[in-house]
Amino acid sequence: MYVSTQTIDFLEFILIGAIIACVFDFFRGYRKLKKVNTVSVIIQDIIYFVIVTIIIIFSIIKLLDSQIRLYIFIAILLGCCMYFCTLSKFVTKIFMLFFSMSKEIFLTLILPILLDIQIFIKISKFFKKIWKKCCKMLFYMISFICSPLKKGKTKILAKLNRKKVKTKEVLNL
Repeated sequence: MYVSTQTIDFLEFILIGAIIACVFDFFRGYRKLKKVNTVSVIIQDIIYFVIVTIIIIFSIIKLLDSQIRLYIFIAILLGCCMYFCTLSKFVTKIFMLFFSMSKEIFLTLILPILLDIQIFIKISKFFKKIWKKCCKMLFYMISFICSPLKKGKTKILAKLNRKKVKTKEVLNL
């Protein structure tokens, strides 16, 4: 491996370190804007470490043909340090602005939909009450109409259960 190739790899991994630090600022900007509880911090940390692991492994496989060198990790740390010393404050503010604007845009786009859903729910609850009343009345009407038939049905069944039932007797009910 040539020294120029290693120097280029070193510079690429400094850039990857800066990207990893930028991803960290993304999560940090979100946490500054919105107070989060411990569980969500743990989940965000797990997501961050999964993203960082994927970035590092993918870059080692693509850029170095799966050859791990010590200077790679030094370059990543150097890239993170350089990013935090120079760009971190500005990028964190940009992410905070992005999150506040996206919240406003989200509320602007979603609020009318939520209002429509609430109106639909109120209308459906109103019609549900009417539907229940109608079904209840219909059930009472059917049961009132069917109650005499039920008594007649029991007489028919009683006659059929006797031994030697004549069909003329059953039809004469």
